[in-house]
Amino acid sequence: MSTGSGKGELEPNEGTTSVIGTEQTDQTQIPIDAKLRFLDARTGGPLIHLAVTGSTPPSGYAPKVEYWSRRDAVKADIMTLESSTFTNRPGTPGYPKEFTDWIAGGNVLATAQEASTQEWLLGIYQPTAPINALYWAADPDAPSTKRIGLLVECGPSSELLNVIWYKMTQPQNGLIFQKVPSKLTFTKVYVNSAPSTDPRAIDPQASWYFYHGTMRLL
Repeated sequence: MSTGSGKGELEPNEGTTSVIGTEQTDQTQIPIDAKLRFLDARTGGPLIHLAVTGSTPPSGYAPKVEYWSRRDAVKADIMTLESSTFTNRPGTPGYPKEFTDWIAGGNVLATAQEASTQEWLLGIYQPTAPINALYWAADPDAPSTKRIGLLVECGPSSELLNVIWYKMTQPQNGLIFQKVPSKLTFTKVYVNSAPSTDPRAIDPQASWYFYHGTMRLL
């Protein structure tokens, strides 16, 4: 994924599923010690939990790695991303248990948290998984004018296989957004009432860049 180390406040209005019409110098991504979750916006049920390690990970985990845990089948038309810090800070006695508990209960995938500008490729990613869903959200870096996309790839049993991020501009420091919003609404993309995995259905005029990291099953 590629998220910045800061904490921002953003809660854009929920959009429809129809078609929608301060860069920094290149640097190594700053890891974040944070926990995030995607919820079904209509039921409040957890869909995906995400824990990100920094330079002091719990024993058995690697530094600067994202751990994605699928808690339920990703079938929602609207998802809410919520982020917060760990109650127990890294290096304290309670941190390992809080970290492990956060991602317990689902199939867990790990992917490197650092991304370079060059890893954001111009073009359209072609899904290969049996089940796919593309969501859009207001870009926290420019919420009034730009969008981001999140493509979720799942297996035949709805197990999480991969996530691909889309952005309308190639981020010069590899970040999907510069600050992690405390709340962000993601809406499933449809074209003529059918689900679409093409980001041009979000904005057909945009030059879309995608980031496809390597995710491994724990």
